Amino acid sequence: MRACVECGEALKSWMSTGHDRSELFVTTKVWTTDLCDPAAAVRSAEISIEELDLGAVDLVMVHWPMPEKHVAAYLALEDLVKKGKAKGLGISNYSPADYEELMKVASIEPLVNTFENNPLLYRKEWCDYFQQKGVVVQAYKPLQRGGPVLDSPTVKGIAEKAKKTPAQVCLRWNLEKGNAVVFKSLTPSRIEENVQVFDFSLSSEDMAKLDALTTPEVVQEAQGHWEQRRNGTPAPWGPGLRPRREEELAAR
Repeated sequence: MRACVECGEALKSWMSTGHDRSELFVTTKVWTTDLCDPAAAVRSAEISIEELDLGAVDLVMVHWPMPEKHVAAYLALEDLVKKGKAKGLGISNYSPADYEELMKVASIEPLVNTFENNPLLYRKEWCDYFQQKGVVVQAYKPLQRGGPVLDSPTVKGIAEKAKKTPAQVCLRWNLEKGNAVVFKSLTPSRIEENVQVFDFSLSSEDMAKLDALTTPEVVQEAQGHWEQRRNGTPAPWGPGLRPRREEELAAR
């Protein structure tokens, strides 16, 4: 995807102003359409690495634990670490059962597991399990992409008491769980706001109130979504394997 080229160019421009590559942690994922066979998974990751043009990436992740596909793909990606093209491997949206299936044969332990986790969808069992295994939990959609969690009366009440925004409270909640967070915004002021989360803490009472926002109905809905997505999701580039940049441009 052109995004890899553009990200690489932007980061190289940033480094040219006096920053070092060691200040970055660069991650790329292999989409479900490229998990169809091990060679396709490696090809997809290598395209990302080449188009980023930043040397070895810090992490290559399997995007979803596709049944009967994800283990073989992960094993093939281990070769990227052995060849020095990636420093580590990660997983995304893996349940404890998926992880256990993988670790029966994997020789390189995943460093990170990324999945949705926020006060309205607290995956406590998953968080506890992976933390105990030494796998970093990276909370995806910690703000639900600006969704209902930010309008929750409980979240708003805690934010008002802390003199913080609802977004900051949600991010702090995940951090106090020991999780890393991934958020995005196109608004510079919100990006700045979202990193101002290290100058306050939440009480155990407030944490418990936020934990209690997750309902069985939400968990059931999320499980259905998870089952659907892990069986394959349309790629941003359309059907088929990921194209190289020149192939993508030629198709336009």
